[in-house]
Amino acid sequence: MTQSRIPPPPPPVRDAEVVSPAETTGGGKKSAKKPKVLTGLTCASCGGTVGVQEGRTNIECRYCGTPQAVVGERGIARVMVLNRLDRRQAGEVVRGWLRRGIRKDPALKREASLQEAFLAWFPFVRARLDAIGWILGIKKRRRKRGNRTETVKQPVEHMIERSVDLTMPAADMAEFGVHRVDLAGDEVLPLDDDLLRSRGMVFRPSRSLDEIGDRLRKRAIADAERANRLDRVSFSWLSSVRRRVTLVYYPMWVIRYGFRGRTYQILIDAEDGALAYGKAPGNHLWRAFCVVASCAGASFIGTSLLQHAGAILQSDEGFKGIIFVGLALAGLVFWGYRQFRHGGVVEEGTGLAESKTELGLEETLKDMVGRIQ
Repeated sequence: MTQSRIPPPPPPVRDAEVVSPAETTGGGKKSAKKPKVLTGLTCASCGGTVGVQEGRTNIECRYCGTPQAVVGERGIARVMVLNRLDRRQAGEVVRGWLRRGIRKDPALKREASLQEAFLAWFPFVRARLDAIGWILGIKKRRRKRGNRTETVKQPVEHMIERSVDLTMPAADMAEFGVHRVDLAGDEVLPLDDDLLRSRGMVFRPSRSLDEIGDRLRKRAIADAERANRLDRVSFSWLSSVRRRVTLVYYPMWVIRYGFRGRTYQILIDAEDGALAYGKAPGNHLWRAFCVVASCAGASFIGTSLLQHAGAILQSDEGFKGIIFVGLALAGLVFWGYRQFRHGGVVEEGTGLAESKTELGLEETLKDMVGRIQ
């Protein structure tokens, strides 16, 4: 009779040695599976970038400690534009700008010295939308009948349909002077926060993105209404459709230079090499020439006009002609005054606010005549 042996029980397995099949790979080695982390979300309290582990709905900001809830809304997409210019190319753009232009101090070519340069990404809210609507009203038109010119009130109906692409900074840019960027034709990529921080400085949004998007929508509608201005509006309805709001991190070279004991700042668009904002001391000789030449020219033309005022007034359009010439002379003097009054510091660039955009002589005259009309 053969006696069968019972095999001994297997040794107990310690808790530290328990490995799930999902944690083993070929060769029996363990592989730690890292949870996915979503980046690009912004703290509602301090504006810092918060990493959210996949599947979690309650998080805490690592900067300010504010508890927050992650909800399933779509939100605002965050994208970036990479730089194409390096430090050397940006410096060449600065030197070229300092050498050009009669409004800047001519000594800048010899005495200006670059002191500091760094690459930075600034947050801008981009709003793309279509402004649509109707404007009904009266448009005054002048027509000549025989020897007389009469004004005719004509009913006008404008249908508005225009695509708009506007930008506004999402951070305080008073120190840097850039209030808008041109994103037309730029390659826009998904935000890679680690890549940007490895290349330069990254500024975070400090303003409400939804509020900025709403302000851009209102500006687009107001611009569309001004483009179709009537003398009298009887009905107006304007709205926006297909609205798309994006937070764009845009690259710029921040360069500071010294001149005669003072420091000035210039921002160069790191994507296309354009001057986004530049500040320089003005040319005092040019300021004096503008105010003297404008006053002298206006006095000479005005005196010559008065000598023939009698003959001019006898013509049909003589009175209107004198008024028009008077407005032109006033615009000439006003332009000279602006060059003298504000020419001590020169500010130029594609990112300047519209209120700071310098008007030339021709634009000043057209603006004054348009206001009177």
